[in-house]
Amino acid sequence: MEKILTVLVAQYRPDAAALRRTLASLVLQDTRDFAVVLADDGSPQNYFAESTAYLAAHGITGVQAAAMPQNGGTVCNILHALQKVTTRWVLTISPGDYLYDAGTVRWWLERLQADAPRVAFARQAYYTAQPDPAPVPGETPFDRSPYDPTRYDGAAIKRNLLLYDDGISGCGMVYERDLLTEALQTMAGQVRLAEDFSLRLFAVQGVRIQRYDRLTSWYEYGGGVSTNETARQRMAAEWRAMVELLHRQYPKDRTVRLAYAYFFNDRHKSRLVRGLVGRLIVPQNAPFKKAQRAWQPPNNGDAALLRRIYDTAVQP
Repeated sequence: MEKILTVLVAQYRPDAAALRRTLASLVLQDTRDFAVVLADDGSPQNYFAESTAYLAAHGITGVQAAAMPQNGGTVCNILHALQKVTTRWVLTISPGDYLYDAGTVRWWLERLQADAPRVAFARQAYYTAQPDPAPVPGETPFDRSPYDPTRYDGAAIKRNLLLYDDGISGCGMVYERDLLTEALQTMAGQVRLAEDFSLRLFAVQGVRIQRYDRLTSWYEYGGGVSTNETARQRMAAEWRAMVELLHRQYPKDRTVRLAYAYFFNDRHKSRLVRGLVGRLIVPQNAPFKKAQRAWQPPNNGDAALLRRIYDTAVQP
């Protein structure tokens, strides 16, 4: 049967143990009806030979590998690796993040065949690896209601993503290959690290973002570019670049114009506009922002499933 889904493992200077656990979460799958592409962003050691041999030993063969000649950022790394993807859909994941359980890929295949989403997300189980792996509270987005397939609200989604910074983690996202390729081609050279900002572009373009409520990924909290405190400063620069890109591409979109006026717009003549937008459009005392700040994220995930990934990874 022709495969329809590729798991794309995007790495940069990967920790060997974390990478092995990510691959173990693939090995644990109860189907082999998926492809794998390993993408490396110019690391001194990419572990391609070791990774391919480990997967092959467990029945996952035909693995493709794509190495960037030098570091170019996550956006370029994934874009480069997409040239190796031949399936309609691609699921993105990074070392240290895992497929949730043995049935994750089979479940995705069923949903893709039934619904044919252009881009889709499900639930994440956050975890911390130190001192021992354990689930911790965490989930994105805060407001899942506009994505409800029975009453989908594209305007609210665009507002949440662009003005309220209620983003969706890229861990375990599933995209149509061609859709993601086009988005990353638009972003390349301007946005380096935040490939999941493509969702904000999709929201402006009116692409439907499909929501599912099954747990499909383990997301390492505190180790990535969005949860590490030092890296958050880099992500602020990434968001500025994305807002400027959206403003150039869609200057007549009202929500884009508001985001451009509010975020990172330091021109002296625009400070009054920025203040008005902040006071009238996205005030911190708005009910949404109050609820967002007060929100207690759920503690998702079965610790036994997480431990199984760790145990499998240390086996031959």
